[in-house]
Amino acid sequence: MKTGIIAIVLACCSTMTAQISDYLGPGILTRGAGDIGTRAGQDVNLRFFANVNGIYDTGLQPYSVDGAGHLVTVDGLYGIETSLGVYGIHNFRHARLGLDYRGTYRHYTGNSFFDGTDHTLALGYTYQKSRRLVFDMRQTAGTVSQGTPFGNVLPVTDSVVTPSSLLFDNRMNYLQSTLDVNFRLSEHTTLTLGGDGFGVWRKATGLIGMEGYTLRGAIQRRVTKRTTLGVSYQHTHYDYPKAFGESDVNSFSGTFATQLGQFWTVNVQGGAYVVEAQGLQQVAVAPEIAALLGVQTALQTFYQKSIFPQWNGTLTRRFQRATLSFQYQSGANGGNGVYLTSRQDNGNVNFSYTANRKWSFSASGGYSRLTGIGQNLQPYSQFTGGSGVTYALTHAIQVLAKYDARHQEITNGVYLQDSYRATIGISFSPADIPLAFH
Repeated sequence: MKTGIIAIVLACCSTMTAQISDYLGPGILTRGAGDIGTRAGQDVNLRFFANVNGIYDTGLQPYSVDGAGHLVTVDGLYGIETSLGVYGIHNFRHARLGLDYRGTYRHYTGNSFFDGTDHTLALGYTYQKSRRLVFDMRQTAGTVSQGTPFGNVLPVTDSVVTPSSLLFDNRMNYLQSTLDVNFRLSEHTTLTLGGDGFGVWRKATGLIGMEGYTLRGAIQRRVTKRTTLGVSYQHTHYDYPKAFGESDVNSFSGTFATQLGQFWTVNVQGGAYVVEAQGLQQVAVAPEIAALLGVQTALQTFYQKSIFPQWNGTLTRRFQRATLSFQYQSGANGGNGVYLTSRQDNGNVNFSYTANRKWSFSASGGYSRLTGIGQNLQPYSQFTGGSGVTYALTHAIQVLAKYDARHQEITNGVYLQDSYRATIGISFSPADIPLAFH
């Protein structure tokens, strides 16, 4: 009798957990716990880790120029990097928690000017108040000293900070708070209302920070057990205090998500967004005015209203011990301190494989392009790639090695820069499987 009661209770808890994690359907991530704390798309129990790594960096790009007015580039730095952190998920009876925190200290033996600390936090919480009401809450925050996308900024869905768009290795602080309320109108239909408040602040006086908010609404219906359709609207406001500029973005999109067979998941969003940008821009003055005043350029206000297509597609394949994913995204972006409101195109491919309780391997590659809206700037592009491997020496001690590369360019050869990082180290993290990279 007791065994039967326990089995029923466990089954109910398991069903509730499943409802919390996938109530919108396969391939649809919430803005609460979502994918925070997961690795390769898989749930991981909360785990602590501590790393000591040797690193070799080339192509650091500080925000400074030399005596000739050229950008300074720093190559060939050896250093030591130590990290402490915790990541994973925890399921309660009516809630789900996702956590990802990393604190890092970096010291370069040949040039301590570039020493620094990084702290990044992503915390998500999904709470099912009742059968019809679900709350999604998320908090991301961080302070980082380098812009290179080599693991300094946690990759979080819908984050205001996009690691692949950062240009300079300069101190940046960011904060983003998210709250969504989900009303289950019926067993298969969910109405979502929510928003974000965010800010990005940069140490260099010449780099432009950003503050703003997002308001959104969506309705999604699970037409079958495996397929979800939806429509959404989102309003985003960006404010740039240092640049005396601001912009408003209104986006409209439809969603199609489905599970193909047992292993493939597809999520496609398509629509359009309207951008109204205003601010200051530098223009050349007429020759007569230049001769009269002795100046060649002047500042003038601008206002630009534009309509662009919006796309977001994800294709994921899950194997028994591996995950392969492809993603493409085209939409509005708040900029990177040089570029303000921009059109951003991102493409990524990620692969993660855990061979057994000893080995873990991952590889990734990506492309990103920023095109300023209202600014007379050439497009900025970035290509990234990397791979890493972890091997467990004991239940708690692992060795790891990782290599990352980045290529940056501004169209027409105005700016070209290559950056590389090689990492080898040892990690302490008690668990049944080795540490996994994102």
